Amino acid sequence: MTPELTLRDAVLGRLRATPAVSAVVGEKIYDDVPADGEPDLPWIFAGPLNATRLEVGGLPAWDLRLRIFIESAAFDRDQAWSLARAGMRAVEGFEPAEGGFCDRLSVRQAGDVISPLTVKAVFFDVAALMLDA
Repeated sequence: MTPELTLRDAVLGRLRATPAVSAVVGEKIYDDVPADGEPDLPWIFAGPLNATRLEVGGLPAWDLRLRIFIESAAFDRDQAWSLARAGMRAVEGFEPAEGGFCDRLSVRQAGDVISPLTVKAVFFDVAALMLDA
């Protein structure tokens, strides 16, 4: 598996295993947003994944970032931010068991995407260094 997909699986797996997250969204943690029917919000999905090539101790490695989105149909942004904060706490400092990680996961930034008459969306970016195994 590629470093990018290993990071995705580690982050989404950690979110699924976190009671403060799964109690609100249940099984609705996706690699991509479902395209069928009406949205069953709130949910979480993986957004863009970026990779920058570098070397760690002379070995090929990647500086990876994965954007996680939380969407809510609640009137205000309270539910989306509360869920995002629970997700950030779950992944910050987490040490995945999968091989190739050079450090713990870290949350680098967060923000919201608020537009009138649309669902509320909050994002946070998770970063990790991984060897190119």
